[in-house]
Amino acid sequence: MKNELNRVVIISGEGEIGIIEPHTGRPTKRAVMARLTRERCGGDRWAKAIAYVDGTEGFDVETGEVADWIPEYNIVIKKS
Repeated sequence: MKNELNRVVIISGEGEIGIIEPHTGRPTKRAVMARLTRERCGGDRWAKAIAYVDGTEGFDVETGEVADWIPEYNIVIKKS
């Protein structure tokens, strides 16, 4: 995984409901991981980050697994 990330979105929330917003900080893995830590509020919330490679295809910043974001539906799906 690269340390320099292109377009990144942060998905965070409580329970089943979350929001998707762009990461506007520095485009590094360290900055994104720090943002996820803040978003999680010590375990009260969940958060994940998707870095885009092309179009809506990208990868989960923490795990490196391939992931897609469908903006029309505001959902994140994993590719099998």
